[in-house]
Amino acid sequence: MWLMALFTFREAWRKRVVLVAGGLTLAFLILFGTGLHFVLGDTVRGADLTASFWAMMEVITLSSMGIYLASFLVAGVAILAAVGSVSGEIENGTLYALAVRPLSRRDLFLGKFLGVGAMLIAYAALLFLALAGLIYWQTGLVLPGLGPALGLFILKPLVLLSITMLGTTRLTTLGNGVLAFGLYALAVVGGMMEQIGVLLGNTATVYTGVVTSLVLPADAVYRRLVATVVNRMPLGNGQDVPFLNPQMTLGPIGSGSTPSDWMLVYTLAYVVFLVAVAVYTFQRRDI
Repeated sequence: MWLMALFTFREAWRKRVVLVAGGLTLAFLILFGTGLHFVLGDTVRGADLTASFWAMMEVITLSSMGIYLASFLVAGVAILAAVGSVSGEIENGTLYALAVRPLSRRDLFLGKFLGVGAMLIAYAALLFLALAGLIYWQTGLVLPGLGPALGLFILKPLVLLSITMLGTTRLTTLGNGVLAFGLYALAVVGGMMEQIGVLLGNTATVYTGVVTSLVLPADAVYRRLVATVVNRMPLGNGQDVPFLNPQMTLGPIGSGSTPSDWMLVYTLAYVVFLVAVAVYTFQRRDI
């Protein structure tokens, strides 16, 4: 299993999707860093963020937008890297060569999952730390809760990896890709609806978002990440607007409705359960 994981990890880095993602990631970081430089301006960069509420709010807004957009990159890499892990090899016949070797289907699948998962962890960690580095370079602010936020940023692609790996054991590569991206879009829209529901005081809309989080908790992980960072930021004296909640000012990309610790427990159990179901499905599949 571990040899298969190592082999899959090396193969994942050599796939064109990772090379393309690397180029897009570099372009995103350059664009985000340029945006920080010109949008914030010398006034914000030279300000004492612990004493200037509005300067801190600009940093909070741009940081949240950067994390939000970066999460789309990670989600896309997670789905594309795993979408054909099993179905693609069945379609091109390479899985048959592996199936005749003294390697159980469980070890084969878990090796693939661990290999792709390790690649995603490395990619997500590098992207998030680069993002945090840009924010520090332009504002002098070290993201509060950097460790927990990094862990949550890494967890999101693993959630998408689990659902995509389950799909690849039963569906074609194309069908699995459509399903994975469709579910992720559903989760993102549901998360936005939940935040808008909080702003409008609409309970039914909030519950709709909660239900979509249960179907695929990827967006819920992002919301918890934003809450982890924003709630720990020094917001200045805030004397002019003491009633203002920073989470509410972020609108749909914020976390006015923050997932609880139990949602994180559910997310971890969700990943384990889907992997177990995928192993069972793959073992019973006739190839």
